[in-house]
Amino acid sequence: MGKWFVVALVVVGAGCGVLGQVSSSKLGVLTGSTTLSIAGYPLPCSVVDEIKLDTPCERTVFAWDVEIGINLKCSFDPLAVLLSTVLGIPGFEHVVAGLEGTLAGITIKPEMDFAVPYESVVDVNNLPNMAVIPPGDLLFTQARLEASGTFSGIRVRWVTVFQDLNFPNPGADYDDPLSPDPDLYDASDQTFALGSVITLSSDAAPGIPVTIQMCLGAKPGSFSVKKHSTAGVADPEAMYLTVSIANIPFPCPWCLGPISNFRVGVSARIQPKDDPFLSVTGSVGLTLFEKASVGTSFTLEIATGLTWGGFSVSIPTNVGTLNLQFDSSGGFTSGSLNMSYRHQFNAGWTSGVCSATATATLDKGVTGASFSLALNQGLFVSNYGLSYSWRSDKGLSFSGLSVRFGLNLSPVQIGFGLTFGRGGLSQFGVTIGYVF
Repeated sequence: MGKWFVVALVVVGAGCGVLGQVSSSKLGVLTGSTTLSIAGYPLPCSVVDEIKLDTPCERTVFAWDVEIGINLKCSFDPLAVLLSTVLGIPGFEHVVAGLEGTLAGITIKPEMDFAVPYESVVDVNNLPNMAVIPPGDLLFTQARLEASGTFSGIRVRWVTVFQDLNFPNPGADYDDPLSPDPDLYDASDQTFALGSVITLSSDAAPGIPVTIQMCLGAKPGSFSVKKHSTAGVADPEAMYLTVSIANIPFPCPWCLGPISNFRVGVSARIQPKDDPFLSVTGSVGLTLFEKASVGTSFTLEIATGLTWGGFSVSIPTNVGTLNLQFDSSGGFTSGSLNMSYRHQFNAGWTSGVCSATATATLDKGVTGASFSLALNQGLFVSNYGLSYSWRSDKGLSFSGLSVRFGLNLSPVQIGFGLTFGRGGLSQFGVTIGYVF
């Protein structure tokens, strides 16, 4: 890993060196940001015998999370050198070095990613946490090249990745099959693969998009390390071609009276290395009485034939949108009413937006509700959020309350936030950022 990291630093250093030469002639700029984030999480109360209390305490101790994020961009025509990193209490979380620019109408963005392996755990306080997987080395995780452009009305995006197939997902528990206790992950555990995802898209006619996607050793998805993710996941078994056409107007001689806007979408997949070799999925939609939307889906495979996926009905009303779901035999499965409200105002001394949403089902009544308020007064902004959710033991009950304050003293930005849950204060945080 060391040689890869040195290569990345040399690339960034060389780019910044060139920038230093061209900056003197006012041809280059250095931009970026630095952010310091401090978050506190109250620990459960306990008595002297270390018995956890069932109710929260007024005074308690906190677990702390401190992070520093640095983003730099050295721009000089026609390329820019990028460097991004995040450091926390355990040290480096990730380092990303790359380039970005446009050449001959093609936007290119190569990058190299390094990260420390993390896993999600439950700590000794019975709280969710994230821990470094020993020995905690900063490892090379991927090299990535993304190229995009438009040619004769066809949008092209080509993503090529060289990735570690085994790198732990920081959002999950890591289970090392070779070292069950404790878990270990170092360079000897890494396995790399090369793959590409090529996407071509255009419009066959206004409002009718056509997309062709070829997956060769990679597939759509997100490759994630701690605090950084990119599109495209290496998969040596992925080899297929997908062609999709959506929103096709379909001639419908029996669509008379209240039926209108009959449209069809079709997606075909050819996968030589998998079964079925050919599969076709599609959707059919129409409008009833110029308001209600009816939709259904189907799947066609060589082995199983045609399979319908039921249908849905969406009806706008004065209080919200009524959504009804039916299975393939026409049996009713579920229904819900989604309600929303939004109002933008200017009170002179302040301006803002308030909004509210609620969801109700036929069997439970109101299952979720939320309210938010955003206020803006010059350099000061504040946001308030209140939410209720359904619990199987208590029905609709309080879920969370959040309060956020922000102060923009350009180039310095300051933020403070509090989050309350069912058990009281669950988190508070302070963020100080410098943007240049």
